[in-house]
Amino acid sequence: MTWAELDRDDRLEFTTDAGELTMREVFQRHDAQRCDGKACAAPADVCAPGWHVCAHDGNSGDLEELSSAMRRALLLASLILACAHTRSQNLVPAVTLDFTSVTDRVLDRQLGSHPQRGVELGAHEYDGRLPDVSPAGIEALRAQIAEDLAALGRVDLTKLDARHQVELSALVAAVLVDRFDVEVLRAPWRNPMFYLGPLDLTAYISRDYAPLDVRAAAIAKIAEASAAYIDHAKARLEPKIARTFLATGLLQARGMAEFVRTDVRTAIRGVKDPALAARCETGLVAMAAALDEYARHLDELRLHATDDFALGRDAFTQMLRETQGIDVDLDRLTALLEADLARNLAALDATAKQIDPSVSTAQVVARVGETRPADALATATERSARMREFLLAKQLVTIPSDDVVRVVESPPFLRWNPAFLGAAGPFETTPLPSFYYISPPDPSWPLAQQREYVPPVGDLLFITIHEVWPGHFLHGLHLAKHPSRVLRSTYNYTMSEGWAHYAEEMMWDAGVDDDPRVHIGQLRLALVRNVRALAAIGLHTQGWDVERARQMFRIAAFQDEVNASQQAMRGTFDPMYLAYTVGKLAIVKLRDDLKAKRGAAFDLRELHDELLSYGAAPLGAIRRAMLGDASPVL
Repeated sequence: MTWAELDRDDRLEFTTDAGELTMREVFQRHDAQRCDGKACAAPADVCAPGWHVCAHDGNSGDLEELSSAMRRALLLASLILACAHTRSQNLVPAVTLDFTSVTDRVLDRQLGSHPQRGVELGAHEYDGRLPDVSPAGIEALRAQIAEDLAALGRVDLTKLDARHQVELSALVAAVLVDRFDVEVLRAPWRNPMFYLGPLDLTAYISRDYAPLDVRAAAIAKIAEASAAYIDHAKARLEPKIARTFLATGLLQARGMAEFVRTDVRTAIRGVKDPALAARCETGLVAMAAALDEYARHLDELRLHATDDFALGRDAFTQMLRETQGIDVDLDRLTALLEADLARNLAALDATAKQIDPSVSTAQVVARVGETRPADALATATERSARMREFLLAKQLVTIPSDDVVRVVESPPFLRWNPAFLGAAGPFETTPLPSFYYISPPDPSWPLAQQREYVPPVGDLLFITIHEVWPGHFLHGLHLAKHPSRVLRSTYNYTMSEGWAHYAEEMMWDAGVDDDPRVHIGQLRLALVRNVRALAAIGLHTQGWDVERARQMFRIAAFQDEVNASQQAMRGTFDPMYLAYTVGKLAIVKLRDDLKAKRGAAFDLRELHDELLSYGAAPLGAIRRAMLGDASPVL
């Protein structure tokens, strides 16, 4: 094990040639003695080129530089599990911690800090809780993050098998996401949406996982605590916030207030206990009022709104490296993304010429987009069943259970998306259905708007592939059967969305349809994800404004004005929405590299099954486990 695998922490003790030293003491000796890899207290194999500051003048600035380099090395090593290093005989951890006890404790603390996540997973001991966002609570979270990273850093990688190494990587990444949110994004101070997610009551009314009175009691607890929670949010937010953050937060706050005031109250009308019913009524009225007040506060902050949303190049690459386990040069990543955009545009041009060579590609895309299903629910139901049958016939991936998704019309409070998955959590103790929601357009809208809301026929097929078979729903079936608590609990953006997006093109290549108009649907969705990725980089590292991103969605992804504007705005506060294309490209590279390595023994279903066996862990860790080497993710 090298310094690159260890945190610089006073609580870590090592046996060195100079006796028992903490990591900090070794660094101090290193700095003070102007290390040349031989004379320092640290062993020579630790002081390898690139991991020390040989020939520097030994001042505190060098120590800070060294600390930064080592910390970055730790994070990378933890995420991609560089476990093949030879342990120096002169550097031995003083304490070996039991892996399961460490991960269980860290995971418990993670879910305690994010109770809404626990509820969505089906761990209902977290029902009715809100996170502590008081000043003391935020500081406690920061301390917890540091403590958890230190505990995970003390795990001896050499004693873990491949699966446990992936588990460790997944949990480290989850903690690092929290640290990035708090320390780099500074979300509690700069993002009003940070406070709204934990207030969402959808999980309590969308599925009957427990009797109504039990779920209503949890709703009452959150409603009663919401006013104080929102007071902390208002006090914490800085006076100058990015205007796109405020606009989106304001939209969400107003929508949530209406949801609490109408949908939630309607959903719990059947509560049997009169006292509980009265608590819910009083609490929900107060919660809606508090959300109204939060919206007013955000509206006032718009007077001082800024355009300061960009992460910058260093923070952007840090985000990819630490939270996703992807260490890639940003220029190389941009080139890869531009190449994939060009590939999909070329395929779109060729497909459009098959349909009508006499008009432009844009005209063909527009014409194909006008073909909407007469009955979206019936069409989605048929598509879902047919995709499952196709997977079984082609043996593309194992379906681990007989569970099928229920294709249903979404309830009114969930009609913010035309088609999406509402999956049961992997920790639910009783069998619960998962729903593929199809949302009808609002009948009060103009007829043209109602028609545009329904996805085109080709798009709906590949949305179904993405959401259900073999995308998120099938991924969830594999997770639900997994023995690992860590892998069932953690979520990595790039793996989860990368798999679902990869599935779209994989299914087309496997022959799911041969109609070029259907292919237009697959390519349209791919182009949106291409532009998201390039917009994220442009907005956060290249000085793009929202208008430039909007224009790119209009021109390169063939989006209408409303969708183009929404997609561009999302990029300012969700820079990781490049995960779809980045994840897809990483999976394609893994597939191609495994095919080259295994030759005639390569089997596509085995690849997909093995990939899904690692849950939604970082793709770098999965790649290392499957290939057995440290080759680049991209």
